[in-house]
Amino acid sequence: MHVHIDRVFTTVARNLGLKDFSRHTGNFIEWAYEAEKLIGSRDTFVEREITYNSTGAQATGTITFAANPTSGDSIVLNGVTLYFKKGESQGSSANFGQALSSNEIAMRSTLATTLDHTASGGGLGQNLTGFNDISAETGYFENASIHSYPDLLSAADYTIDTTAGTLTITSKEIGPKGNDYTLSSDNANAKVSGLTLTGGKGIYRNQQIILPENNVKVLGVRVGTDDSDHEHVELRKTSAIHRGRVGKTVDDAQQRAFRYYIDGNRLNIQHDDIDEITVVYIAYPTDMRGWPMIKEGHETAVAQYIMWQMKLIEFYNGKLPQYITKELEKRWYYLCGKARGDDSMPTSEELKQIGNMWNTLVPITNDGGKGLINF
Repeated sequence: MHVHIDRVFTTVARNLGLKDFSRHTGNFIEWAYEAEKLIGSRDTFVEREITYNSTGAQATGTITFAANPTSGDSIVLNGVTLYFKKGESQGSSANFGQALSSNEIAMRSTLATTLDHTASGGGLGQNLTGFNDISAETGYFENASIHSYPDLLSAADYTIDTTAGTLTITSKEIGPKGNDYTLSSDNANAKVSGLTLTGGKGIYRNQQIILPENNVKVLGVRVGTDDSDHEHVELRKTSAIHRGRVGKTVDDAQQRAFRYYIDGNRLNIQHDDIDEITVVYIAYPTDMRGWPMIKEGHETAVAQYIMWQMKLIEFYNGKLPQYITKELEKRWYYLCGKARGDDSMPTSEELKQIGNMWNTLVPITNDGGKGLINF
């Protein structure tokens, strides 16, 4: 499990007595990334899989409503919680219990009007698009949720099918990044297609792909499932020095090697007849802002590293004695080792499995070819 870096920021600010650390945020993020790479133990990073083809694809997902929500039900789109509340037609003369906030959707008498309603208060579609008429994209819905949470909700386009009761979410960006858009629902009548949008694919052209920005290490490359000729074939990293000629046919016309090599942030495929590529890699987890996530249990160690780096600046400028930075450095190495040790410890379930394996071991000895086995 990973936690938001804000928890580390708060620890650093408290320990150093910083009332406003906003101007240090850029440095904090960079130092946090450095610290996590230095710890580098099990589960510090996450394993990701990305598929590429010639055109790329946008990630999509749906939320299907079987019936009108109950007041207080909610759905979560990319971290934004939207609550369904009684609308004006269902509320009292006072405003108690009515949908007034930008993250509250006014409920109507039918599911269709809850999802799409051009009158005051709008429906779910109006809140997500900002238009009064979502089909023609005209008018302006002033209190729309998308205006209050543009960074999160503007990452996708939204369409409403009132007949089927379906909200379709489509990432605006072509590529795998849209797969990080999260979906959830606590509404028994609203079924999400998955915990995230799916189907986002990167672009693969001229036997080259651009590796993701959060790539730490490529684990494997294989031909994708939509490739009819070479589906699931595993590609191996080439060790050849003359990479441009590996796998060439006799007349130098085509490459036919199931090999790849990495040059900077580009991955080069040495086969001219592959339509789709899937890459498995170790990634640095990030939140919806693009900020690094911290492995749970590493917060203290990462905060210590940030404090050490901050105080080194003061030491280099002659404003701090060396023994303080040395003490910070010493504690960082201790906490770094502790984080690695804690991560390496088996969980209670893993310990049970180890115990079961150990208790069922049966020593077998061979009698030297006589056909007898002694226990």
